[in-house]
Amino acid sequence: MTNNTVTPANTAVTTKVTIKEVIVPPLAAGRELLGLMVAIILIVLLAGLRFAQVAPKHGKTENKSYQIRDIRLKNQAPELYRSLLGSVGDITWSYESDGDWPDVSLLEEQSLPPFAKNFLQVGLRGFTWEQHRGATWIDYYGVNENVARTEKEGADPLENSFILRIIDLQAETYPYPYIPSENQENRFSAQIWINQQTVDYPEGSLAERGWKWIISGNTASAEKIVEQNNN
Repeated sequence: MTNNTVTPANTAVTTKVTIKEVIVPPLAAGRELLGLMVAIILIVLLAGLRFAQVAPKHGKTENKSYQIRDIRLKNQAPELYRSLLGSVGDITWSYESDGDWPDVSLLEEQSLPPFAKNFLQVGLRGFTWEQHRGATWIDYYGVNENVARTEKEGADPLENSFILRIIDLQAETYPYPYIPSENQENRFSAQIWINQQTVDYPEGSLAERGWKWIISGNTASAEKIVEQNNN
């Protein structure tokens, strides 16, 4: 008996495919390093160009001898300086509304620091304030008269003297030095002066009597300051 084996017609034929892995070599290390250095140099050049565009034209060395940067204030002086800066808007608004500079007592009633002492640290509450009027300006002079008593109470008092000077630039005469207004919208010029000691209110030029004009980075450059009458 003959056994005939028949292979079905739809039987799949397996084909073996060989995949060849091709490895592409990277760029040479020297070329990669050169490209990286070029990119870094371009970034540095662009950063330097941008800094030259936005950097101030005047350096710190061009400050006047009677000026001091706010970053050099010590102890609690920065707090008192910021309080005086914050009071300028209220004082000038009152001047424009009433036609006269507000008294210290009124500023206290309005709870305006540093004239209202309750909003200050203990070491600053010994300051007493008084106003000295000029022809076209007002000086708010503050001095810590209770240094010994405050130290006895365990606080760290600030033994500096301060003057907040606000000038009406629409008038004809001004105390020197001052920064003139660049446009008619800026009617007032505010200055804050500090003396490193507890001293009386000075008569005459503050700069000639050892006081320092506190300036910040936004203060106009020294070349704009008018120091004397050139007429």
